[in-house]
Amino acid sequence: MAVKVPTTVAEPGQRPPDHHEPAARLRRPSWRDPRLLAGVLLVLVSVTGTVALVASQDQTTPVYTAARSLTPGEQITPEDLTVTQVRIDDAVDTYLSPESSLPERAQVVTRIEEGELLPVRAVAEADPAGRQAITVEIHHELARAVSPGSAVDVWAAHAPGPEEDAEVDRLVLAAEVADVRESESAFGAHSARTVELLVDPEEVSGLLSATGTGAELSVLPAGETP
Repeated sequence: MAVKVPTTVAEPGQRPPDHHEPAARLRRPSWRDPRLLAGVLLVLVSVTGTVALVASQDQTTPVYTAARSLTPGEQITPEDLTVTQVRIDDAVDTYLSPESSLPERAQVVTRIEEGELLPVRAVAEADPAGRQAITVEIHHELARAVSPGSAVDVWAAHAPGPEEDAEVDRLVLAAEVADVRESESAFGAHSARTVELLVDPEEVSGLLSATGTGAELSVLPAGETP
């Protein structure tokens, strides 16, 4: 027995149904699409955050550094300094910068090596301990420990009398070495060494007196006995 398949008859003037009609085409998203706007916003936020992070990690501060070695008691001028960009974060107030003016008649109260940052505490109008700079000339080899910034004692050996032994006195205790200079003779040999010291005021007179009487001076690391 044959089964009849019902058919649909189009009304006059009506297009018969097409069982193979193509699906609707996808539309290209416009700039008003919320999803597109949200994506653009995320990209902008990410870029802004990255730029801010890089900028925060690249912040530097101009500070003074020594253009040459500076010795205690030496007056300094802007020509003795250079400006260097460094990252010191919370320690910015610890060092002198071009934004802070140098004190009038500023002098160094501790040795600063060439290229070293200039601490605020290293510059003043006078030595905070009241020490005075004085130079002594010696004619012997210096110990390696005797260098700028080290502490030394100064001993004086007085010439003995006809029937006396040589007398040795310690004139200066734990003075800071500001500088060491060597002079050469015409033959190129070291003939003398000049040591600049920062000594207490009460020790100056004894040191000058020994120098005037021709006593032989020795500069030794603090605490040592000749």
